[in-house]
Amino acid sequence: MQNGGDNSGISTGRPALIRAPLVPVAAALAVGILLGRYLPGPIGLWFTVAIAGVVVAAVAMKWPHLRLLATGALLVAVLAVGAARLQLAYNTIAPDHIATYTGQGKIMATVRGRITSFPQRHRPDVEFGYRPDPQLRFLLEAEEIKTADGWRKASGLMRVAVKEPQATYSPGDRVELIGWMGRYRQKRNPGEFDSLAAARRTGGWVWFKAPCDEAVTVLAPAGRENKAAGLLWRFRATLRQRLGESGDLQSGRLLNALVLGERHRSLGTLNLTMKRAGIAHFLSISGLHLGVFLGFVYLLCRLLGLGPRKAAVAVLVILACYLLMAEPRPPLLRSAIMAAALMLGVLSGRRHSTLNALAVAAIILLLIDPRQLLQPGFQLSFAIVAGIILLHKPVRSLLFGRWLGRRGLMVYRDENSVRRWLRRRAVNWLIAAVTISTTAYLVAAPLAAVHFGLFSPYAIALSVLLFPLIVAILIPGYIAMALASLAPNLAAVVGNWAAAAANALAWIVGWLNELPLLAVPLRPVGPAWAILYYVALLAVLLGWRKPKGRLLALPAVAVFVAVTVMTQLPATPDRAAELNILSVGNGQCVVLQTPDGKTFLFDAGTNGGYDLYNRTLEPFMKHQRLPALEAAFVSHANTDHYSALPNLTRQGHLPRTYLCDYFRRETDPYTAAGQMMDVLKNCGVDIQYLRAGGKIRLDDRTSVEAIWPPPGRDDLTSNDASLVLRITCDGKTVLLPGDIGLAAQTALLKHPDKLRADVLILPHHGGWTKSLPDFVAAVGPDVILVSSAKDPKGPSDSKGRARQFYKSLRQKHRFYSTARKGYIKLTFGDDKLHVTTMLRE
Repeated sequence: MQNGGDNSGISTGRPALIRAPLVPVAAALAVGILLGRYLPGPIGLWFTVAIAGVVVAAVAMKWPHLRLLATGALLVAVLAVGAARLQLAYNTIAPDHIATYTGQGKIMATVRGRITSFPQRHRPDVEFGYRPDPQLRFLLEAEEIKTADGWRKASGLMRVAVKEPQATYSPGDRVELIGWMGRYRQKRNPGEFDSLAAARRTGGWVWFKAPCDEAVTVLAPAGRENKAAGLLWRFRATLRQRLGESGDLQSGRLLNALVLGERHRSLGTLNLTMKRAGIAHFLSISGLHLGVFLGFVYLLCRLLGLGPRKAAVAVLVILACYLLMAEPRPPLLRSAIMAAALMLGVLSGRRHSTLNALAVAAIILLLIDPRQLLQPGFQLSFAIVAGIILLHKPVRSLLFGRWLGRRGLMVYRDENSVRRWLRRRAVNWLIAAVTISTTAYLVAAPLAAVHFGLFSPYAIALSVLLFPLIVAILIPGYIAMALASLAPNLAAVVGNWAAAAANALAWIVGWLNELPLLAVPLRPVGPAWAILYYVALLAVLLGWRKPKGRLLALPAVAVFVAVTVMTQLPATPDRAAELNILSVGNGQCVVLQTPDGKTFLFDAGTNGGYDLYNRTLEPFMKHQRLPALEAAFVSHANTDHYSALPNLTRQGHLPRTYLCDYFRRETDPYTAAGQMMDVLKNCGVDIQYLRAGGKIRLDDRTSVEAIWPPPGRDDLTSNDASLVLRITCDGKTVLLPGDIGLAAQTALLKHPDKLRADVLILPHHGGWTKSLPDFVAAVGPDVILVSSAKDPKGPSDSKGRARQFYKSLRQKHRFYSTARKGYIKLTFGDDKLHVTTMLRE
């Protein structure tokens, strides 16, 4: 079969790198960026290497036999430039950057700047516990900040959140903000999303929180100072509005996401499901969307009688217009640059190489912002496109080679023209769809595993099945966008067609949640595993149909499978017990691993206004390679101690739970505790109730004893009804008193011998009661731990007794708080009592 345009695949006769000379340059630039990130050195050293490489190349080019040396020297120079460019972007900021005005904490500030994104309303979807106020979020390019000496020039990107928004703002508005400002801080728990690293990758170092609309003043509406920019933003807003009005609210927002790249936060559940199914690329503008759009334009131009060059000019003009209308996000820019390079190749009359066009896009984007290479979206986009270019022929041959060979021997008579069309043209389309989807999946799978910890077994089939529906959304959507100003009524009709297809997509995606094993969660795998995967993949694709190739492919696959199995096994437990206290702000979440490797949960909740299970607990369990939970102990019926349990239970990860008697009284289905009980019962969780005197053996060396509350105490408040548990391992003890207050502490002090422990987690997150000093003295701990959003200090009254008491805790005991130290790990048993923390002072 002849290839009429591009011969970039692996199996062609002419070496790909000869037709794509910029690929080594892009590769050297990428390697240099990675070196600058993970092997940082002085920037001056990298620039020296770059200059030396250019000098060596210039000298060596004079002699033909040294051309290879010259090429190598140039690539080394490019590598050094990439490393230096990354260090400048990743590790340095401008002297007037807004981040230079912030310290380690937050400050009250007044800032002026310009809104650079479409503001979006956001309300966290919190099922149990504190629900934060709605927010309006947008990006702001800082221009000035108010100081004691007056207004000073500032620069840099800020992520702004306005609480309880009533007013609306537009991109391009110049505003003045009053509120709290600070830098993103490093992650506080293992496995948790690293906000600081993400901020460094994107350049948005600073967050800003305005308490209300009154704290935002519009100094100049969009377009007053720059009429061209204002006109552009208004035109974009009109397009968003027209597409958003197509169909119902959800289909309109989905249409906006697919056509213009505006991903509304209300699509979060849809996005999460598509991500788990391995089809999230359909929801963000990428090479697929732009390929469909520009391919349709090019085909239409050719059908109208335009030659290849005139059609290419039309595509470039329409591409430029589209870039003005859509939000210029990195995936869109990547695809646009590559498409433009291909069209310029058509205009020049030269045989173009898609691989070279891809390299051009990579070089341009990485020189503009080298931090993009560190982002999963960039890696996935370029890896998928490069994989399709290089591997589609080997994949096609592996999947359909034998059948295609037999088809080539078939002879059709005239009366079999329909069957001939089906076996040729229609089957070719199907084979192309399956091949491209399979190739994209094979290339993207390891990156998805590394970055997201997911394996999606249905991704190939879903990509093939949903692609026609995506085309049915995109083509009418783009036509509606083009007609929005010229023929609004016709645009509305066409937009409704696209919205109907978008509704069908939303319905199908919602149904996907019913599929078993839609997404298989993986324990962490690193870059080395991904490289091993690609080696095994290439060995199979390039050598499977050759006897000698199989001899290399089988060992490569066997090694990869063995390494994969090893990465998914639970970690070998320590010889002692490990008590992990996660930093969850106002709440408590404790994970215990016994010496035998069994895992138990002691409370799992927060009032921080976020999904504790998905954001913190599940990533921690995967990162630490912990086995499945045996059971959960919930101290009492306050959401800051159990808000993560419903999601944990629905995922099927909670076989048994131990509760205090207070939960027996929670039968009202409209209370949070009553709703949690319903979830536990509906999911078949074994519910057991504990009271004083109950003892549970966790393994041969570890046990849990309940010392409070006694039976029959229905008069206790929810806090004073907390389970007080003592964990013992090899004679070392840890006391977990829940949120008991004055009444419970006073009652327990009548039997101080029952309180003795080596480690104490302060009751009620370190909150002050007048009985607390006596309670701590009765426990007599060597180590004191506290889970809270702030270090406990106590009230300023009581003649300073409270403040003095908390100060003495740090002097008399080994004191650790999650507010200051982040995640805390206590190792106890086997003659050990050791504490390690996530953060330093």
